[in-house]
Amino acid sequence: MSIPSVPGTSPYAGPQGLWTADPEELAARLFVTVFAGQGAVPLPQRDISDVYAILASLGGYSLPDVRSGNTQPLGLTVQLAQECILLWERATVATRLSAGSGPVAQTITMLRFGPGVLGASDPVAALKARLK
Repeated sequence: MSIPSVPGTSPYAGPQGLWTADPEELAARLFVTVFAGQGAVPLPQRDISDVYAILASLGGYSLPDVRSGNTQPLGLTVQLAQECILLWERATVATRLSAGSGPVAQTITMLRFGPGVLGASDPVAALKARLK
C-alpha cells in the first residue's frame, strides 16, 4: 500500500480515526509525512512539536498554539505520536534526541535505515520488515 498525499484531505477521521488506526500503518504514514523531502539531508531532524502537529493534520484537525495541560485532543495526539516514535526507534529508522541545558530541545532524528523506509514504494511494508 503506497501512502498517497492528497492536498486538503486527511487519511484518518479525526482523533478517533487516529486512535483506532493500525499502529504500524500510522507510524509509517507519520514517518513519511514527517521526513518528506529529507532523505538526502545529512542530519534529518524535526522538532517534536512538529511531529504532534503533523499527526493531528493526518487526523484532519489542528492543535492549539498554546499546548498545556491534559486536554483533548492534545493528550491523545501526544500518546499516539510517542507510540509511533517508539516504533521508529524499534525499527531503527529514527530516534528522540534531547539537547540543551535549562529548556531542553526535543527533536526526532532520522537514522541510517530511515531513507530506505522513506523512499520505499510501500513504506508500511518497509517499516514492518524493519520491525521483524
